[in-house]
Formats: sequence, C-alpha cells, structure tokens
Amino acid sequence: MSIILQQIHAALDVNDLQRAATLASTAYGQGDKDPLVLNLVAWQLEEEGRLTEAEAVVRQALARDPDDATLHVALGIVRRKQGQLKDSVACFEHAIDLDPSYAAPWFERGASFEKGGALADAADDYRHALSLDPQSSAAHAALAAVLARRGESASAWDHAQTALKIDPQDVTARRALAQIALEEQKFDEAVKILEPVAAQSDNRAEAMIGALTLLGDAHHGLGNYDRAYHCYAQAQSLFYQTHSSLMETDKPGATELLDRLNQAFLAADKTQWAQPDLPAMPVSTHVFLTGFPRSGTTLVENILATLPNSVAIEERPTLTATDKAYYADLSGLERFCKANAEELDQLRADYWQRAQSAAGEDLADKLFIDMDPFKGGRLPFIARLFPGAKIVVMRRDPRDVVWSCFHTSFAFNAGTMAFSTLESTARHYALSWSIIEEALASLPIDHFNLRYDYLVTDFDAATQALCAYLGVPWSEDLRRFDRTAQKRGVSTASASQVRKGLYNGSGRWQPYADYLKPIEPILQPWIDRFNAI
Repeated sequence: MSIILQQIHAALDVNDLQRAATLASTAYGQGDKDPLVLNLVAWQLEEEGRLTEAEAVVRQALARDPDDATLHVALGIVRRKQGQLKDSVACFEHAIDLDPSYAAPWFERGASFEKGGALADAADDYRHALSLDPQSSAAHAALAAVLARRGESASAWDHAQTALKIDPQDVTARRALAQIALEEQKFDEAVKILEPVAAQSDNRAEAMIGALTLLGDAHHGLGNYDRAYHCYAQAQSLFYQTHSSLMETDKPGATELLDRLNQAFLAADKTQWAQPDLPAMPVSTHVFLTGFPRSGTTLVENILATLPNSVAIEERPTLTATDKAYYADLSGLERFCKANAEELDQLRADYWQRAQSAAGEDLADKLFIDMDPFKGGRLPFIARLFPGAKIVVMRRDPRDVVWSCFHTSFAFNAGTMAFSTLESTARHYALSWSIIEEALASLPIDHFNLRYDYLVTDFDAATQALCAYLGVPWSEDLRRFDRTAQKRGVSTASASQVRKGLYNGSGRWQPYADYLKPIEPILQPWIDRFNAI
C-alpha cells in the first residue's frame, strides 16, 4: 500500500472525510486509480455539484471493481442527485445484493423512496438500516422526518431525539421536531428549533431549504409576515441554486415548453381531435384530476379515494411516452396531430402499463383517478388519447395558488424549478391556464369545474355535484377523507393539511399582497376568469 493510501485510510479512521478526499485528489492527479481513491474523488465532485464528472469517475472505479458495494452506493447517490430515482434504486439494490448486512444502501434506497414520495417504503428501509446500524443519527433523523410527514408524531419525536443525542447538530432531526411543533401550532417552539439551523451557513443545501421553509411557516403562524416572506425567498433561491445545474442547458425549461405548446395549440387544426370511435378502456371510469399545483388536487384525490371501488395514484408520470415523443420539441404538437391510429394505440398502451404499475392492483372495472396538477398543460394530448376520460379541473384563486407554490418546499423537477420567484411562478401559472382554457373551449372534453373555495365552504353540495358528474353514488363517508389520507399516506406537499380534514387555505396570500403587486398584471386576467366561473 502506498504512503498516500495509508494516509487516506488514517483520515477515514478518524472520520476526516474532507482530508481523505483531498489526499485522494492528489493521488488521482498522480495517476492513482485505486477504487477507494476514485470513490473519494467522485464524492468531492458530487459535493461540488459536478455530477456528470462524479458519475464518470465512479463508473471508472466500478470498471476496476464491479463487486464493491460502496461504489454502487456512490453511483446511486449521484444518480439520485441527477433526478434519476429509478436508476438510483437499482444501484442501491445491487449493493444490497452484494452485501445485505451493509446499512448504507438500505438507508440510501430509503432516501430515494422518500424523494419519490414512497414514504411507507422509505420508512421501512430506514428501519432496516437502523437494525444494521442502531447508532446512525442520519437514519434516526430520516425516519423521524418521514414519520412527521405521515403524522406519526410520537414515533417521529422519539427518533428525532435519539438522533440529536448522537449528533446534536443534525438538521434533519430538528426539521422533524419543527414539523411536529407546527402541526401542534406551537410556532414559537418551531422558531426556537429552526433559527439556530438557519444561522449555520455550512449546512447541506437540501436540509437548509426544508428548514427555511418551515421557519417561514412558523413566522407566518406568529404573524411575522415580512420575516416569513424572506425565509421563503431564501429557500427558493437556494432551491434554484442547488438544482439549476441539473437542468439540461440545451433544452427548454418547463415554462418555455408551455409557451411553445400554447402558441402551437392556438394555431393547431382542432378537427384532428375528432374521434367517432372511442378506444376501449380497461377501467369502468377514467378520471384525470388536474389544474395546477396547490389548487386542491390532493384534497380531492383523497375524497375520491374514499369511494368504494376506486383506485387513485398520486402524481405519477403516466404520460412519459407521450412527453418524450411529442411534448418536448417545437414540432411535437404538429406531429402529434398527424399521429396515426397505431401510434396513438402505442401511447395508450404505454400509459395503461404505467398506470397499472403505479396502482399495484388490477384496474378492471375500477374508478381510476390519475391525479397530477401538472397534467393540466397536457390536456391537448390527453383529449386525443383518451376522449372517453372525465376531466376534473380544480380551480382556486390564482393569488392563493401562486403564493402557495412560492412558499412550499417541493421536490425537484422541471416544473417546480419555475416556482423560484413569484414572477416565474405567475408566468408558469398563466401559460398553463391558457392551454387549459383553450383546450376546454375548443376540444370535445368531458370536464367538471370544481372550485376549491366552494368545496371547503359547502363540502356536501360540492362533492354531491362531483359524484353526480362521475356517475357514482355519494355517501357521508366522503366527509372522512382524512382517514383515507392517513391510511394511504400522502406524499405531496399538501400532506399535513389533508390529514387534518377539511382545511380552508383561502386568502393566505393577503398578508403578502405587497409582494404580489408586481405580478398583478400577469394574474389579473385569470383572477377575472376565476371570479366568472
């Protein structure tokens, strides 16, 4: 073993990862391709956000030692940070196969499940990691955070406290405790928990984003609206800085794609959407529940999931094949209009395969609910592929929607990157609704408008009308949708509200009216439209 490798091992023995990585970089520069050296170099690149380079170095190491479980874990972490959750899970599962007693891949697979919204699976993996390494503060903290999101406050508190005994600086554990305090409306306590975290500039970015958002919620609860706004703005700025490098610079962003689609759709020949023969569906009733993020779609999904014989999936990418083939380029909609019956059938088959996988059960004769607020901008595609589907369109005051998107901590994707400022959020909102309204006005879409404010103020009347539209019987059981949410688990940003039962979030934008004034010209047409429905 070389002297520098001995020094690296010595640094790792005392948990000085940074020194080990520095020594590894020196060794790498001198031509050393030992897998440990490569792994540490990749870790340093990953920490610097140079994910493509990090992946290349890890793969170089795996070529030398394909049976090293630590390298598969390293690759999985990089792939997760690149937004490739399915790939990351496969990497961790390979590592588990190589060494089932190794706690790290169980923990990291849990982190990928958590990021993808599979909270029950994440909790199971964190528990398994703890069975292998009971003194892991990270696993205790991660489990606490998941349990807090699921409303299991007592267990979450226990694991958070255990994590802090092991590592008093653990940010994730503090976030879990703050989440519990916020759900109990102990806003002062949440501030005390989080302010020390927010003051530490060396905390990991993703942990800080969540901490700043929760701190904003705590200040909002106390009526400290200016302080709340600045916490939210800091969180969104950090979110953008952290994830912007993951966006492909040679491809348009989500808002630009919507702009292109909007222009193409306005100019499109709508006669292409006429379909005298409706394609057969493998379900009794096919429902797309959409609108825009933070408009109430999660609430309505859990209401509908309370119905007997219903199957609801939560924001799953069921239209992936259509997106890849037609959504992401300038000529996509024009080519989609010209797609023949065979091409459309292939897209439908791919959709139903993904839907079946997401549901995890037989969909035959079911009321199937595909809830995804971002699918509102895809209504032109949905209308031609599934002319027999029912479309439930959630409508909420645009100011509430835009403000809520801005102050909410979302998982990274191309759409949520648009929420980093109030202006970019408003632009994304306006373009989405331009497509939605044009589609509803010009295409043969069977749709139902459901206003959030009506739903939360006259629940029975609103849900009775919804059930009548869907052709299903209404019952008082729908009022207990919060029990459904607890049973199913909710992975979207609306989890805590939906678990509490009927929650009226209308007018939360009002204390921040001055901050919204610059975007009033963008939103005013949609405010007028909302008030006219």
